[in-house]
Amino acid sequence: MTAAESVGALVRRPDLGIPRLVGRDRDLSALGQALDERPGLVVVAGEAGIGKTRLLHELLGRRPETALVAVCPPFREPYTLGPVVDAVRRLTDRVTGLPLTGLAGALRPVFPEWAGQLPPAPEPLPDAAAARHRLLRALVELVDALGVGLFVVEDAHWADETTLELLLFLRARPERSPRLVLTYRPEDVRPQSLLRRLVAQAGVTRLEPGPLDIAGTADLVSSMLGGEPVSEEFAGFLHDHTDGLPLAVEESVRLLYDRADLVCEDGAWLRRDVAELDVPPSIRDAVLERTSRLGPAARATLAALAVLEGERAPALVAEVAGLPLPEAENGLAEALAGGLLHEDRDARVGFRHMLAARSVHHALGALERGRLHRRAGAALEQELVRRVAELARHFREAGDPDRWAAYAGQAADHAISSGDPRTAFGLLLDLLAGGAVRGAAVSRLVQRMPLYAAPGNGPLRELVTVLRATAAGELAPPERTEVTWQLARLMFHVGDVEGASAEMERAVPGLVGDRPVAAVHAMMMLARPLGTAHPAAHHRAWLERAGRLVEDRPDPAPEDRLSFLMDRAATLLVLGDPAGWTAARDLPADGRTPGEVLQRARGFANLGEAAMLWGRYADARHRLDAAAALAEEHQHLRLRDLVGATLAHLDWLTGHWSGPRKWQASALDADEPVLRADALLLAGLLDAAHGDHRRARERALAAIAVGRPRGPADGSRDPSAVLARLAIAAGRPAEALAATDAAWRLVETKELWLWAAEIAPLRVRALLETGRAAEAARAATAFAAGTRGADAPVATAARLLTAALLARADGDPGRAAGHFEEAATAWTTLPRPYDALLARESAADCRLAAGEREGAVDVLREVFDGLTGLGARGDADRVRHTLADEGVRVGTRVGRPGYGDRLSPRELDVVRLLVEGRTSGQIARVLGLSPRTVEKHVHSAMRKRDAPSRTALAVAVVESGDVPLPGNAPQPPASTG
Repeated sequence: MTAAESVGALVRRPDLGIPRLVGRDRDLSALGQALDERPGLVVVAGEAGIGKTRLLHELLGRRPETALVAVCPPFREPYTLGPVVDAVRRLTDRVTGLPLTGLAGALRPVFPEWAGQLPPAPEPLPDAAAARHRLLRALVELVDALGVGLFVVEDAHWADETTLELLLFLRARPERSPRLVLTYRPEDVRPQSLLRRLVAQAGVTRLEPGPLDIAGTADLVSSMLGGEPVSEEFAGFLHDHTDGLPLAVEESVRLLYDRADLVCEDGAWLRRDVAELDVPPSIRDAVLERTSRLGPAARATLAALAVLEGERAPALVAEVAGLPLPEAENGLAEALAGGLLHEDRDARVGFRHMLAARSVHHALGALERGRLHRRAGAALEQELVRRVAELARHFREAGDPDRWAAYAGQAADHAISSGDPRTAFGLLLDLLAGGAVRGAAVSRLVQRMPLYAAPGNGPLRELVTVLRATAAGELAPPERTEVTWQLARLMFHVGDVEGASAEMERAVPGLVGDRPVAAVHAMMMLARPLGTAHPAAHHRAWLERAGRLVEDRPDPAPEDRLSFLMDRAATLLVLGDPAGWTAARDLPADGRTPGEVLQRARGFANLGEAAMLWGRYADARHRLDAAAALAEEHQHLRLRDLVGATLAHLDWLTGHWSGPRKWQASALDADEPVLRADALLLAGLLDAAHGDHRRARERALAAIAVGRPRGPADGSRDPSAVLARLAIAAGRPAEALAATDAAWRLVETKELWLWAAEIAPLRVRALLETGRAAEAARAATAFAAGTRGADAPVATAARLLTAALLARADGDPGRAAGHFEEAATAWTTLPRPYDALLARESAADCRLAAGEREGAVDVLREVFDGLTGLGARGDADRVRHTLADEGVRVGTRVGRPGYGDRLSPRELDVVRLLVEGRTSGQIARVLGLSPRTVEKHVHSAMRKRDAPSRTALAVAVVESGDVPLPGNAPQPPASTG
């Protein structure tokens, strides 16, 4: 070879092509087989750049079905059902002649260009969830009519929640739905996304393509070089720097090409100099270096596409880039030839890889970004079908608050009409947080916001801050009243009841004259005896004032009057007033307008919860079932779900635990914070019954953090009662007192002793166990006096428990046993079988302490069987150990294995009191055991700790950390009775 030939060989450059699919034969075969043989959902999961989209497109090229391909936008544009709507538009440009029913009229908001081809729009629904459900059914009807056999969603981690609900809807009818395929990145799925629930269902086929090995890397590079071989050294180098990620390999090769660092030597392609070339590990850097080597027109079109997102027509790209169309087309052609862009069947262009689009977008300066977004918004305003959410985004980024606010408002209205209130809330919150709306317009915007769709209390607190700032500004009196009213509503929502009440009282005078309906709502909020320091009489006064305002109105709307009557009955019951039962019986039985139906359903739900507070569980179930039936019939789906949560808790109380287990498992991922909080609390209660108190405590604390604040008026759903019960079971009575302090002070201030039914026995017991016997007696007396005479079964059972605890602490186990047995009977009547069993266990322990062994052992056997049947493994295990101490063996072990050299829970109970200097007799009285049983536990603990004396045992357990240092609170028994 001559010198010239040698030089020519070195500088010869390849013609780069699009890489073929490499190393995916097995995945492709598995995908096809899953679609052919197994109905259900197929998911392709993996990190960015692993080749999910390429694998999917290869599959689509081989399938005979009509495919609907929805691509979720990379920047998570809040456009309800946008990916699916765009996919349908790409599949057909008209729906004339399709076999559609009147239901398809619900599609008009999302396909306005087909208004003349679709049936008339149906009547609006008052519930957003019902509207969303109807829209999804209509969309499924359209998909069926189009003959879609394969429904594909790409980048589902960016899908809006309504699109994911559509997939769940389709999954619920597998025999009639098209086959479903989606791609997503697990690391980018939001914690509460419905996608988690979707991919966790049974019948899902999951593929996770892995990175390429060195041989696969060589094959991919070779496919870009016309099939010519690649040196082993070069392939190894690329694999080391890219970890075999196909996108990173491709971008690195293209960068080497742009640098003229690819050479062919001895028939194999390699890089020019291993020592000198350092391929950037970041794809972003590789993409930006490649774009910097393009001409000005190509760079301008790439910037325009990065701002526009998705696939776009060249004419639109030219307009946004500010180029003549021929020049823009030349720039696009250059970018296409360089492999950065691709072209679809409609001659639209877009980035081949999302990461490339992001890299270009992030590299734009703020001024350039704003300029391009302004051009994009102006260009898209001229389109026949306006995507108002997209326009809102562009004008927000362009710094045009007026047009941002106009389009965001339209997008929010569209989202609400489509049954997607969460997106609407986010759009309007962005306007307020971004300062696009000021002054009196703030309260008008807040009034439009679907507050129930807020993802937690954080965004609501943000709204409170905005409203506070607005209220401090210059406003006319009516405007100030409106802002104050909205601020008070929001403060109620986030749990600042004290502050909200003060703001509400300021707003009422201005509302009475101009907005009487709002005034009644404000007064009814003030009538709710929530977290303020006002006594019950204060709330009753507001209730009566609201009633007078309703009666004074000449013609109140039927639904407004019904709303008041329902709320009045429930409020009286929460105030502990038996007149609420009469008011509930006298409620009108008619009213079939949509507004009246909603008020009846809502009212029955509130009455059901109030009945649970009283312990009238049969009445509660009747009311809640009625609310659930109305909500289901009229598609008030959110209300239906909230009632379902209350029913699940009622099932827990009444011993039907299989239902709550299923409900909480499905609701832990709920989008609604209140549902998620209830699910966490219920899961914590089940964990505690199973013996996992650590996890139960974590769940209860998480419930407090996630949902709206609950208090003693929520009865057994008050997290403070759950935390107190767990603290007592763990031997931390001081912690139990701290958990109930705020609730107890509230009850004392308001003199609403019915609210204390759940916490009174726990607080009395914690006071006794911390040596505050006189205070415990005063608390029990106050509770008994405040609830005596009320026909509230739960209060009756609680009074008997407190009496039993006091008798046991006084050293009278016989009298204590009698009270525990009476409490067990009261719990059984409710029915609350779990609490009844725990009370019977405590009664039997007292009988043992009194020397009545035979009858007590028989009762404990029955309690063990009952707890085991319920599924309360942790409690059953405790009873097993008590029986074992008496020489009685029952069944096979339930729950954790034997304790070996570890101290059992009952031994720890005894040793904690021993460390405090208690005698065996004192320990027996505190724990409700016989002195002989206490001695057994002491000797067993001494043996396990190899302690020759009680003093040595005390030192050993303190040094090991099993028992707190002396001076800490004494340990109560693990039973909650």
